[in-house]
Amino acid sequence: MKIWKRHKDRQVASVARDCRKSLKDRAFLKIASTISELSTCERSKVGAIVVTEDNSQIVGIGYNGNYAGGPNVCDSLEEGKCGCVHAEQNALLKFSSIMYKNAKMYVTLSPCMMCAKLIINAGIKQVYYDVLYRDVLPVQMLRKNNILVEKI
Repeated sequence: MKIWKRHKDRQVASVARDCRKSLKDRAFLKIASTISELSTCERSKVGAIVVTEDNSQIVGIGYNGNYAGGPNVCDSLEEGKCGCVHAEQNALLKFSSIMYKNAKMYVTLSPCMMCAKLIINAGIKQVYYDVLYRDVLPVQMLRKNNILVEKI
């Protein structure tokens, strides 16, 4: 009887831990969504945040838009040619991979191929997103490089 109770207690603790993790993941994705409202891109508003491995600190934020001090308009409205700096790129510019190992990224739109490469080079270990980008290859590449990628 005692063994069963301990096993059940561990199961309950595991479910509670998963529930807290899921709640934090959704909360960080909401923050990324709020950040996306600052975007000046006319085609797609994307926000990204980088958090520490233990979810205790936000260490980088970014949204898509033109270069600092540039005009708040896209270069083009054509798909793939808007010319905006991506949210992930802006978040990684503010993030120090030397100080924060195994960080996570929350982004409203899954990364494009170039951002996926930057995420790998920055040492990000987990990527959580809301909407899948039109190309699934970047997500596959992240996974092939041992980065957890999950739609929330």
